[in-house]
Amino acid sequence: MTGRLLRATHRGLLALALTCTGTYALAQVRAHIFTALEEVRLSALLEGGRASAPVPTRRARVEARAGRAWGRLELPRLGRSAIVAEGVDAGTLGVAVGHFPESAFPGEIGNVALAGHRDTVFQMLKDVWPEDVLRLTTADGTFDYRVEWLAIVDPTRTDVVASTGEPLLTLVTCYPFDHVGSAPRRYVVRARSL
Repeated sequence: MTGRLLRATHRGLLALALTCTGTYALAQVRAHIFTALEEVRLSALLEGGRASAPVPTRRARVEARAGRAWGRLELPRLGRSAIVAEGVDAGTLGVAVGHFPESAFPGEIGNVALAGHRDTVFQMLKDVWPEDVLRLTTADGTFDYRVEWLAIVDPTRTDVVASTGEPLLTLVTCYPFDHVGSAPRRYVVRARSL
């Protein structure tokens, strides 16, 4: 009886491991396919946004549709970048940095609020320092922001993504970075437009 129980347990654990590995692999493939397809479309869109000042047409806002890329976020010091897509739903955050739909867009007065998963697109945030430059490139131009502060807050602190009367960029991810499962805190990076 013990041998049969051990074999059944072994098979059950093996099936669970294969299921978890398959789920992770599918999520990675989905993210890579999204990135490849959206990168082509985004590159064509950004060709019109090479100017360093905003243009009056607000093309990024016009291009912003749920789950669709409209910009690129870069951390030049580390040579890291990620696609920015509209929305903070699970589908969007599974493949890109998500833009809070009610927040400002780069070049506008207000808080450009972005969210991302700590173990994928926003893994780079653990290496961000005060004074780092963050760059957002859209069809409206290239917008640089200097990091002013970093904070660890409770998930109830929604004021960090609230509208402001200043040109700010706020990046939010779960914390701690190495936590397994649903993380209990939020990591916030606040930067000001240069």
